Amino acid sequence: MESGMVTEKGLDEFKAEIAVFTKVRHRHLVGLLGYCLDGNERLLVYEYMPQGTLSRFLFHWKEEGLKPLEWSKRLTIALDVARGVEYLHGLSHQSFIHRDLNILLGDDMRAKVADFGLVHLAPDGKVSVVTRLLELLVTGRLTTKIDVFSFGVIPMKIITGRKALDETHQEESVHLVTWFRRM
Repeated sequence: MESGMVTEKGLDEFKAEIAVFTKVRHRHLVGLLGYCLDGNERLLVYEYMPQGTLSRFLFHWKEEGLKPLEWSKRLTIALDVARGVEYLHGLSHQSFIHRDLNILLGDDMRAKVADFGLVHLAPDGKVSVVTRLLELLVTGRLTTKIDVFSFGVIPMKIITGRKALDETHQEESVHLVTWFRRM
């Protein structure tokens, strides 16, 4: 994590994030192994996901000398992500809003939702201003629907092999969701 002057509020937010991480354990969520708070240094240690990101297999497979994902594997990955998000929304003791689904793959090519720097407890009056603004722009209120939308983009990427935002395409095809709806 970026180091620098850590305000008391920043340290409290970091500790709150750790409290969230320790509550969520699921086979389709990347696990937190440990953390360090030493002066201005903050460090989170997650389990290692040897195959890296899903994006690597969808968008960069040729450059990396990988084989394209088989359709059955793509379906399994989408279901793994859905199970992870389902846990975050309702099967854990509290409901969490992730907001930015980053998918990592293990040796067995099973997917786990990662990048919990954006996770927040579902509406309890204590969410960040950025979260509120983002949710306000999308739905007008803070709900888990933003994760449902983010999850919906994952199968679109898996099916098409396209990025959610790709400025190398013509203007009407830059945004995957808009393009996908037209198709």
